[in-house]
Amino acid sequence: MSVMKENEMESSEQDLQDQPQKRRVALMGEFSAGKSTLSNLLLGADPMPTRVTATRLPPVWVSYGAPGATLVGHDGSEEDVDPAELDQVDLERTRMIRLSMESDALQLCDLIDMPGISDPNMSSEVWQSVIGEADHVIWCTHATQAWRQSEAATWESIREMTSGRNILLVTQIDKLTSQRDRARVLARLKKETGDQFSGIYPVALLDAIRAGEDEARWDASGAGPFIEALIEMLLRTGLQEDGVAVEEPEAEAEVAISEPVAAPVEEVAAVPDEPRVMPKRVQARSGTARPERRARGDAGDLQQLERF
Repeated sequence: MSVMKENEMESSEQDLQDQPQKRRVALMGEFSAGKSTLSNLLLGADPMPTRVTATRLPPVWVSYGAPGATLVGHDGSEEDVDPAELDQVDLERTRMIRLSMESDALQLCDLIDMPGISDPNMSSEVWQSVIGEADHVIWCTHATQAWRQSEAATWESIREMTSGRNILLVTQIDKLTSQRDRARVLARLKKETGDQFSGIYPVALLDAIRAGEDEARWDASGAGPFIEALIEMLLRTGLQEDGVAVEEPEAEAEVAISEPVAAPVEEVAAVPDEPRVMPKRVQARSGTARPERRARGDAGDLQQLERF
């Protein structure tokens, strides 16, 4: 490892200040709720080296750029590190890990993969100092144990730190084989979370990753509506910061239902018909205002952005 020179740190900080601020999305949830799998889906690859797992790491902040890794200390110091050595990170000294990689998704936003909130081997202090950096949160909750008391309590303590537009992702929805069970879980989540999230999306993450060019499998995974909502959320916030008037959605959270995650109308409110999202063609929803110029982060035309 080699410590960055002071002038290099100052130059890097100045470069960041001169660039338009991209949105920062934190991936949160209980231990083993699917955060790392979600990160792989969004980025199109695992940002971590093969032998390094995220279970014993501080928050991992992933940005667009040439592959590399930097340790950020609690005192603000930065130290370049070989990505293969990340499993040796000292949690006492390290506030977060900054990773860079080339991914289309990272031209639109940064991702912050947080440690599991219920990890018995890691204090919540490890991630609490970083959550204030996030603009939005995608909260992952496991379908078979959705929205436990520990999740609700933690979310209540941090939700005011975000912009207010956050997503609840119900992972491993395929573990609930009965459509009635799925409908009951989604109805309960909608009732218990109220307007705390802008949308609730059930997704089979592994099926979405394995779908490849199989459009039917991608649609069946439930990933399409979630990806559309994520892009719309990022664009809407960016436009509002630029002073563009954007019509706000109703406060009531949307509950996305897609085959085979169907539910009776009387149990979960139906979602209006929208164009299907194809595996390699992510588009903003119809009716969403588009900027005259490029979106923040120089993402370009979203129609040319491949699926995350």
